[in-house]
Parts: sequence; C-alpha cells; structure tokens
Amino acid sequence: MDNKIFAYMRISTNHKSQKVDRQQQTIIEYSISNKFRIDEFVSDVITGGTKADNRPNYHNMKKQFRNGDTLIISDVDRLGRNADDVIVEIKDLQSKGIRVVALDVPFLNDWEKMNDDSLSKMIIDIIFIVERKIDMQVSYNNLFKKLIDKGLKKTEFAKEAGISPGTLAKLSKNETISMENLLKIYMFLGCNSLDEIIEVID
Repeated sequence: MDNKIFAYMRISTNHKSQKVDRQQQTIIEYSISNKFRIDEFVSDVITGGTKADNRPNYHNMKKQFRNGDTLIISDVDRLGRNADDVIVEIKDLQSKGIRVVALDVPFLNDWEKMNDDSLSKMIIDIIFIVERKIDMQVSYNNLFKKLIDKGLKKTEFAKEAGISPGTLAKLSKNETISMENLLKIYMFLGCNSLDEIIEVID
C-alpha cells in the first residue's frame, strides 16, 4: 500500500475570523511548489484548548495513519494547546513513523529534508531541545570526542562545517546553539543520531 499524505486544519471556536480555507490554500500552494498531491484533507472547528486526541476528526485521522505517512499543517500550533503539547504530539507521531511537515517552522517546512528519515528525526529532536533550552543544560562532549576520532581540530572543523567562531565558542562553553548550526554539524559529520553531537543533562 502506498504511503498517504494528510493535511490537517483547525480553527478555534474562540476566533471566528480564522478560516480553514486559508490554511488549506497555504498547504495546496506548498504541495504544488513541491510537486506532490494531498491525499486527504481533515479539519476540526474546536477550541484551541482541546488536546489533539480529543479533537474528533484529528483522532479519526490518526487511526488511519500508517508507518511512512506524512502529516502537513500550516501552523505547528494546530497540533496542541501549547508548546509542550505540540512537542509531545510530534514525538508521538514520529514514534509511529509519521513525518510531520509544519509550514511555519524552519526546517520542518523543508519537503526534501523531511522526506529523509534520518534528517527528519534529527530536526524534530533539535526542535525539542530548542524548546526546552531555558531550563536545561547541554553537553557537547560527544561532539568533541567525535572530532578527536576524526583527527579534526576545532578551528578546522568550524571552518569546514560552516559555523562561526562565536558558535564554536558556545560549543566549548556547553551553551545552546541555533537549530541551523546543529543541522550543519549533523550533516557535516554524517551523524546517525543527535546523541552523537549533544547530550541533554537533566
């Protein structure tokens, strides 16, 4: 059975000015520019305070999902009441083998990258880390061990990976860096998991 591409739209009963057709048109334009077809459009008109699994049409759509399917949304907040809910929902979908494309989020809106299973998982992991960065500590010891194994000096690595001296300094101080720079490092080193670069310290 071929994998399917679903599009989900939600408008809040608290915001009558919101339009499902605006979200749908945005998704259609995206599909045209990336040369693919949406198999099914699903929408809910329900308060934004309702958890994703309590939205009837969304819930029924999730029951149809199969490993390798894709879910496209115009705005990432369509998936939850707040950032924590969104992250939990995206991670749940990811665990079931569902690709999530959110048109308002950098990298999550890159059709080519999100169709690469390794990259899409890494991008979602990065988003999870970036959202939690206020109350967490990180360590890049695994990254620096990897550089030693590859015989790369830090300055040489930074130049070849395309990251700035300022970003290199943040890495040395175990400070969080941007999603874009994490992606550059991941791709330059040919990693299979984000754990090869960064460790979250509870």
